[in-house]
Amino acid sequence: MRLKTLSVRAGLLAATAALGIGSLLAPPATAATPPSTISKGDTGHGVWCVQHAVNNYYKTYYGKSSGPLTEDAAFGTSTADWVAWYQGRYGLHADSVVGKSTGFWIITDDGYYSNYCKAYVPHGSHP
Repeated sequence: MRLKTLSVRAGLLAATAALGIGSLLAPPATAATPPSTISKGDTGHGVWCVQHAVNNYYKTYYGKSSGPLTEDAAFGTSTADWVAWYQGRYGLHADSVVGKSTGFWIITDDGYYSNYCKAYVPHGSHP
């Protein structure tokens, strides 16, 4: 029994040491920098955040259970049209390009995912 306990402790010690050495050798983590804009033709996490926020706003504004956009992370014509609609609701220039002003509201309206989306959506202070 003592031999088994000793073996388990030795294994745990070896695993802990390996994790410690690995963390010393790993490159430092860097914060993601959001792009300067998100617009038609873009794909990825930032686009998904935009689609999600527009859907959240739409559902709240109209009292609906679903939004108009498919959250597929691809900024196509439909997303561009709905981003322009969204920008108009906030009195922003409705050009379908998500820059810092539109991004501020995207982050605000994204609800649960707002902290996640800060890494992928351009944003500034209250416009």
